Amino acid sequence: MESVDIVRKVTGLFRRGGSYYLKVVLPQNHPLKHRYRNGRHVVTLGQCSFIEANQRGTVKRAELLYGFNPESAPTAPPVRLRTVYERWCKAAIRSEDTAAAMERSVRLYETVLGDRDIQSLTRRDGDTFRSWLVEQTTTTKTARDRLNWLKTLLKYASQDLELLPKNPWVGLEIKTQTTLVRRPWDKDHLTRLFSHDIWQRGVMPTIKLAGGEAAYWIPLIALYSGARLSEICQLEVRNIQAVDGVPIFKITDSGEGQSVKSAAGLRVIPIHSKLLELGFMNFVERQTGAALWGKLPKRDGKAGGFFSQFFGGLRKNLGIPPDIVFHSFRHTFRSALAEKGISEVIIDRLLGHETPGSVGAKVYTHISVTTLKDATEAISDTLDLKLPAFFSL
Repeated sequence: MESVDIVRKVTGLFRRGGSYYLKVVLPQNHPLKHRYRNGRHVVTLGQCSFIEANQRGTVKRAELLYGFNPESAPTAPPVRLRTVYERWCKAAIRSEDTAAAMERSVRLYETVLGDRDIQSLTRRDGDTFRSWLVEQTTTTKTARDRLNWLKTLLKYASQDLELLPKNPWVGLEIKTQTTLVRRPWDKDHLTRLFSHDIWQRGVMPTIKLAGGEAAYWIPLIALYSGARLSEICQLEVRNIQAVDGVPIFKITDSGEGQSVKSAAGLRVIPIHSKLLELGFMNFVERQTGAALWGKLPKRDGKAGGFFSQFFGGLRKNLGIPPDIVFHSFRHTFRSALAEKGISEVIIDRLLGHETPGSVGAKVYTHISVTTLKDATEAISDTLDLKLPAFFSL
């Protein structure tokens, strides 16, 4: 038995023999009044669910009594997806990278489906676009991200702007496949990397992407701190401090262009003695501007993008496998800490990961900078590199 309690039943709707009908009482001046002696007109709605019968009955009753024709009802003016994109950009603060990623997806949409109005989009169109993305020479993750950007726009058009009754592409997905699993640096590949003239002879690359002496320090800092590339590249001179007599990197989002992945990313990391031995503090003292890496260019106002490009080329030229990347320094640092029996709480604090556990454990657990320093120094023998100290002079 169908439940009709949730939906208000249209006046005159009834069911008989498996079909629904609508009885409409015609007013005295109705043009059909003379055709029906009792003034009642019965319309067959067919075999269907109560919900569908109620919808049909509502429309049919409006047609009979008020001359309403749904086919001639006014429709919203056509709106292009690019127009929705422009309004979406203004609706909230969007980063340049976010806006650029969305715009790239809109351009691909226009390439495949044309500059159509969104009201004409169907689910089949979404499937067509999805299939085209998957066929392109890109990763499934990239294809999924581009589809999701457009689904976000259509959701915005539907829920925020009310330009669509519903998002026609909701539920369309692209399953991702892990194409490459990063692995930590092993001793042989670390030796191959740091045998380069950058670290053995102090010959800095002339390519602008490398950022001069940044090419020397950034990989070493990543190896001995576990910090993310973006966190290292955005460091300012004022972020090199001392707490309780311990030199530290202060990872913060307080400076212009600085950001962290999450609240847990706001932290201090003791500067490893190997970096001090190589003359890092001398390098810091020689900087004349606010930025620690004055020669390192930024991409779209953000640090790290161009250096990643430089390091990828260097790694490839040295014959280092594609599954060992810059982010692998972070894996290496974590693995070295774990091998020395450092607790997960301390490892998470150093890496800027959210610590599992109760709110009380997260808020009230204090780890001194001395304890953090002892943890980082514990890996000295594991990550022992033989490098000349060019900057200690």
